[in-house]
This record gives sequence, structure tokens and C-alpha cells, in this order.
Amino acid sequence: MDFRKYNDYEIIDLIKQGNEEALNLMFEKYRYLIAKKIIQFNLTEDFDDFHQEGLMVLYKSVMKFDDTRTKTFTRFFEMNFERHLITLIRSRKRKQRFMIDRLPLLYAEVIQEAKSDYYTEIEIRKVLDRLSDLEKVVFEQRFIQNQEVQIIAKNHQVEPKTIYNAIERIRKKIKFHLDT
Repeated sequence: MDFRKYNDYEIIDLIKQGNEEALNLMFEKYRYLIAKKIIQFNLTEDFDDFHQEGLMVLYKSVMKFDDTRTKTFTRFFEMNFERHLITLIRSRKRKQRFMIDRLPLLYAEVIQEAKSDYYTEIEIRKVLDRLSDLEKVVFEQRFIQNQEVQIIAKNHQVEPKTIYNAIERIRKKIKFHLDT
């Protein structure tokens, strides 16, 4: 069967009647358009997979084609195939993004050693020795005795802002020295 003897509408009618030779004829006729779109979308690394997708979209387009509603079958198929490729590209990107986001979670325990949630008394004493006199007093009263910042400031006759700054410095020093 030579597709030059038939137009698309005749071939589509033959396919809908169950003619397998007409379907192969349609596949042969549109293989170059499928290849062109794959290259246009820069999907040549998986050419065979996308070519199969193109053939499936071509078959679905043939079965859904209604010549009273659209201009040409070629344009109808081309539009369907482009939309299908765009959907595949988007889902591939979503999957890659998901894997990239999940990668640290999947390999975190393999790459890093488990950190201890507890520190020895020696480690804590080393950090406390690095605090200034005011910071040591604020640490004792705020974190050990759980006093309010206003009360600590009033007892030492300083502004509450000074106590807040000291608390912040204490936290930074503890974090820096215990995490290293």
C-alpha cells in the first residue's frame, strides 16, 4: 500500500475499519514528523522511547480525529504530540527535582556520622570558661536558675537590652564551640 495514493482522511477511515496495513502506512507517513518534534524538543538521548510515545499519540489521534471539527489531521496530531511531549518533560523535571530534594535525606545517615545529643561535662566546662564575667552570671541566672531578663537587669543595674545581648552571645559561643 502506497500512502501517496491516499489522503489522510481515507487512511484514517481504513484504520477505523480495522485495516492494519493502513495503520502501518500511517506510522510510516508520520515517522519523520515524530522525529522532527523529538529533535525540536531536544529529546534525542531517549529517541527510541519518545518515538514509541509518538506512535502511541498518533494512534490515539487517529482514533479521536473528527474531520468536521479540525482543519487537518497533520495539525491535530502535531498539536497532540507537542502537548504530550511537554507533559513528559514536565513530569521528568518534577521527578528530578523531587530526587534532588530527597537526595540529602536518603544519604544523610550514610554520609555523616550520627551526632551525639549529649555533651560531656568537660566539653561544657570548656565552653563556660570562654564566657566573660557578665556572660557567666547571666548564664547562671537565666539558664540555670530560670530568672526573668528584667529581674537580672535590675539586679545588675543594666538595661534589659544588655542582658538580651549577653544571652545572644552565650548562645553563639555555645553553638560554635559545641558544634565544632
